[in-house]
Amino acid sequence: MSTAVVYCSQTGFTERYARWLADSVGCEPIPFAERGSAAVEAADTVVLLGWFHAGGLKGARWLRSLMDARPERRYVVVGVGAYPMPSDEWPRSETDAAFEHAFPHERYPHLARFYCQGGFDFDRLCAVDKLAMRAFFRMQAKAAKTDPRAAFALDAMREGFDGTRREYLEPVLDHLRG
Repeated sequence: MSTAVVYCSQTGFTERYARWLADSVGCEPIPFAERGSAAVEAADTVVLLGWFHAGGLKGARWLRSLMDARPERRYVVVGVGAYPMPSDEWPRSETDAAFEHAFPHERYPHLARFYCQGGFDFDRLCAVDKLAMRAFFRMQAKAAKTDPRAAFALDAMREGFDGTRREYLEPVLDHLRG
């Protein structure tokens, strides 16, 4: 049984997870630009690691089309975002909504979905995303006055952070082994 690990990454955090995951399952990570490679075509299991962006998941359209064309395969999606790992203070609702938007459960009930906290590095963003983030910072500054979670997120993003941890991939690895 072979596994292909395909990733979309803008600032490197998703790529880091893809490299860790590929190393753990014994394959080479495949950048999204090379998603048509022979390794992806031959794989029994395809794992997409994408980053959350404006309520969507990068690479989702491609994975949906692949799942529709090749339903006999096993598929896994790992979303990487700036939110902390789910906890009492940070419920899964935001990430669950983004996954549901990208992969409606009634259409893709067997798709395994996982979340890993990434990071944020303003300097690595493209010009368009830098503009959008400046607007986001202004909106968050207003919300931060009354919402401690918004204040925490705003401070973390203004300073930049790396929240990646290899152990966040353990549930993904357990699923792939099972």
